[in-house]
Amino acid sequence: MATYVYSDPHFDSEKIIVNGQRPFNNIAHMNQTLIKNYNSVVQKQDVCYWLGDVMYGATKEKVYKILHQMNGRKYLILGNHDRGHSETWWRDCGFDKVFLHPVYIAEQYIMLSHEPLPEFGDTSPIANIHGHIHIQDYDFANHANCINVCVEQTGYKPVLLQNPFLATPRQFAR
Repeated sequence: MATYVYSDPHFDSEKIIVNGQRPFNNIAHMNQTLIKNYNSVVQKQDVCYWLGDVMYGATKEKVYKILHQMNGRKYLILGNHDRGHSETWWRDCGFDKVFLHPVYIAEQYIMLSHEPLPEFGDTSPIANIHGHIHIQDYDFANHANCINVCVEQTGYKPVLLQNPFLATPRQFAR
């Protein structure tokens, strides 16, 4: 089992194709490519943290239809375009877990969030893996520990969850 991160697919959005400078002809082409790329990486037994912005103006039927074509267990950290629906609503669509706030993975010193979090500065071993900014630059200093995993930055695929600032992941005695 592997664990991945994925952010800001914005399924069904014509606007994101233009604003994100995505290389797709239309919504259908983008949706098909995102699903195909996702399934080429994430296997049925894997976990994937979605860092928000699944689909702007989502309906339960549309989200359900897309998610049920995609592999693995899906954990959603709500993004700004997702917060109009409840945790239960998103679980009914097909997410296994839904988080209202960032998630800290202590074993790897990783903070998963939708928006980048400037609190950690450049000297912390904590990697802030996030989405939200797509192809934009950071609007704050000291962002060396922030890692943008919006699909525009990852070849439109999920990426393995890891902290590049640690030589080896730390394991804690239990």
